[in-house]
Amino acid sequence: MKYAILGAGAMGSIIGAVLKKGGQDVILVDPYQEHMEKIKHEGLHLQMIDQNETVQLATCANPAEAGPADVVIILVKGFHTVAAVNGAKGLFREDTIVCSLQNGLGNEDILKEMFPHKPIMQGVMWMTGTLTAPGSVKANVGAGTAIVLGSVDKTRGSEEAAKNMVAHFHAGGIAAEFTENVQKHIWAKAVINACVNGPCAILRINVKSLFNHPLGMKLVEEITQEVVTVAAQKGIQLDYAALMADMVASVARAGEHLPSMAQDIRYKRKTEIDFLNGAIAAYGAQLGVPTPANEYVARFVKIIEESYEFQY
Repeated sequence: MKYAILGAGAMGSIIGAVLKKGGQDVILVDPYQEHMEKIKHEGLHLQMIDQNETVQLATCANPAEAGPADVVIILVKGFHTVAAVNGAKGLFREDTIVCSLQNGLGNEDILKEMFPHKPIMQGVMWMTGTLTAPGSVKANVGAGTAIVLGSVDKTRGSEEAAKNMVAHFHAGGIAAEFTENVQKHIWAKAVINACVNGPCAILRINVKSLFNHPLGMKLVEEITQEVVTVAAQKGIQLDYAALMADMVASVARAGEHLPSMAQDIRYKRKTEIDFLNGAIAAYGAQLGVPTPANEYVARFVKIIEESYEFQY
């Protein structure tokens, strides 16, 4: 099976490497030309689970050079999806299956609008990655399930493709599983991202510092409760106590982590706030559910990212 990874930064490169190790045909597609050229000529240097190896992968910075794929995995940031897909139409045949492994809420809605007649998969990655240098990545993979996949449209084609991809990830050395209820997993991860990304970006602190401050923990609790309430109105049942316990345990293991949105703010980049706290606030407004904590986090991040040139 040929996989095209549209958006091959740290996570896209790692996903591509694992699928290639699992015996699949993979091409990485990303405009970061230095990264693509380094991999093309020297292979991808992958550090994962205390092992260092080089994985040979096809790459291209120009999507027109990639040719069509059986499955296109979307790993660009949510606000780049439309432009990235429109610029890579050559990847998609009539029978190509689309898969989003993007962070946040609402990505599947964009893809359903763009591909109303294509099978669509969606998944969650419970792992992190770092692009340490052009052509080199480090994957942080825990002991549990690293990737959860499911079908958005519940068609036979997308469900079979998701199950096949799970098998390919296992063959490549990463634990993955298929779920009938992928939205529950999408929203569960969105809780974590909503709690740590926006607040840490605004406050300019790491996750441990946020959770150790009583007002920081109160904000986390409020954000979580709002997400649980909004999700319930959408028919997605989340366990507030379990989510809080998981986050506290995660912070104990890796609390020094500076979330990606905090890094975006540090380097004055556009953030994915509209796909996290902003999306939760928007869903809340549609459903008549008050979401003041998420709304204000979203507002503050938007003000910051739209005022970089005025900051001191």
